[in-house]
Amino acid sequence: MSYHIMVNLKSNRRELGTLKMYNGSGSLVFGPVPALGRSEYDYAPTEIDGNTPTGEYTAQLASPRNDTAKNRRSYGMYGIVQMDPVSGQALTAKRNGRTGLWIHGGAPSDSGGLRPTHGCVRLSEDNQDGLVKAIKAAGGSGKVTISEN
Repeated sequence: MSYHIMVNLKSNRRELGTLKMYNGSGSLVFGPVPALGRSEYDYAPTEIDGNTPTGEYTAQLASPRNDTAKNRRSYGMYGIVQMDPVSGQALTAKRNGRTGLWIHGGAPSDSGGLRPTHGCVRLSEDNQDGLVKAIKAAGGSGKVTISEN
């Protein structure tokens, strides 16, 4: 494992959580930065399009999905972190048919804050750019742990 991203979300998903990234040696290399793990539908985390599920994920960096104006608004201009659930609510959600759980940027809300997604973790565009750069510097594969307090 070359990196470990830790996302701590609030039980009230309308509030911001935080994201930090550690390198393979356990040193903090990015964050903490604000993160939102709220679905615009506010469904349960194990439901399709629900709030971001807690648990462990494997992770890999993927190319940006910025081929259209809609994708740029939804996912941002930088790469996305694709997460594959391996335990916790995340694995239950996967077994219930959830796919496409990512960490990504995207356009802010009308009030300038982070917009809800369909259950991904959203960062600001600047923070997503910083996270992508940190992942590229760490190289290789990683994992994500999402917790709630």
